Amino acid sequence: MISALNLLHKYGSILREMINSKIWGSKRSIKRLLRLNKDADWDFLTAAMDIIDDASAAISNVQRFGLSGPTKYDDLGEKYLRLHGLLSATYIQQQSILTIYQTMNVPNPKILKERFDALQIRKLRHKLSAHSTDYLNKESKTKEAYVPLRFDLGDKQITAVRHASTMHHETVNLSEAIEVHTKLMIDAMDTIVEKAIKTILVGQDKKQKEFAADLSDLRIEKGGGLVFKGRGTPKIIVTFVGSK
Repeated sequence: MISALNLLHKYGSILREMINSKIWGSKRSIKRLLRLNKDADWDFLTAAMDIIDDASAAISNVQRFGLSGPTKYDDLGEKYLRLHGLLSATYIQQQSILTIYQTMNVPNPKILKERFDALQIRKLRHKLSAHSTDYLNKESKTKEAYVPLRFDLGDKQITAVRHASTMHHETVNLSEAIEVHTKLMIDAMDTIVEKAIKTILVGQDKKQKEFAADLSDLRIEKGGGLVFKGRGTPKIIVTFVGSK
């Protein structure tokens, strides 16, 4: 089974390939070719696609080595650096995918933003990395202060402590939080690619069928299956009982 971050990279690659096939060799403006709202959208689109892969590299490193890092020294500073790096990486990946979602004019970006806001790892970023002393509790409309609990700063687990008259502890399994985050990133990119095939490649039936077939293969892998493709050989698809 392909890893979630590798699958996310594949979704990004198919979008890049689709865009390149559309603009390569054409003398028309990129705005018209990609049906963008304004010329500057191209700059944000290309930056966002790069950021997705850059962030995945950081996230993958934490998945592999934990907050201690590959050296496995029990160094508090190293753990804090890697924690803040992880939280920043997941956040900018979410924001980049949201940028692509909006730039490609996919419907209902507000709903996607709400799903991002509900992610545990995004909330953890706000509490521990971006707004430690001014986190706004939207339910109580009050500001709160959070810090990570030092003696519970493990490789794959962290406890956020809210400083108040009554201390509140929130323990988060980072592996599970990353898994939920990555799954949502894949779902969002799936929607983006599907929309792009219909709009960017409108009137290009052959290319639409080719990229639709590629998307179909990605969805098999997304559901837990495997797809093997080679030059001059039949495509082999392997699915597993219980795969979704």
